[in-house]
Amino acid sequence: METFEVTQLLMAVGSVYQVRVLGSEDVQMTIKGSLMSPSPKFTMVKGADGKEIASLSGNFIKTKFQIRGADKEEMGSLSFPAVAFKKTLVLTAGGRGYTADGGLMGGVFRCIDNEGVVGLEIAKKMGIRDKFEISIKVNLPKEVGILAAVAIHSRFFEMM
Repeated sequence: METFEVTQLLMAVGSVYQVRVLGSEDVQMTIKGSLMSPSPKFTMVKGADGKEIASLSGNFIKTKFQIRGADKEEMGSLSFPAVAFKKTLVLTAGGRGYTADGGLMGGVFRCIDNEGVVGLEIAKKMGIRDKFEISIKVNLPKEVGILAAVAIHSRFFEMM
């Protein structure tokens, strides 16, 4: 099991997130959103300014997101309902589907497959900055789990 912390930077131009292994101060990855784009687009790089590792792109209404590796091959996808009373999603990765129900407030998204196995858990932490704790519990690529948290933030918690 791997656990990461994704923190949105304050006062950054555009959406910028830093990724750390939980309990470490070292920035493992940085995720940068495209400024002035009609649909959400994010690039994940190694460290602060390293080479591209993965990308996340969504549609205009933020109901569908695709996660692609550095080779531009699809690693996973997320679907959100256009209208819902609860914050829910469907994650597809590695040939498996996971559903999550974050409830009304969207505190914890526990992605569970059809057999009841928890594959990923994304918990929104309270504080001045938006912060997520991502626990990858099965053999999912860490990029999928981390970028799923960014998609959740973009869909449910960003005002733009």
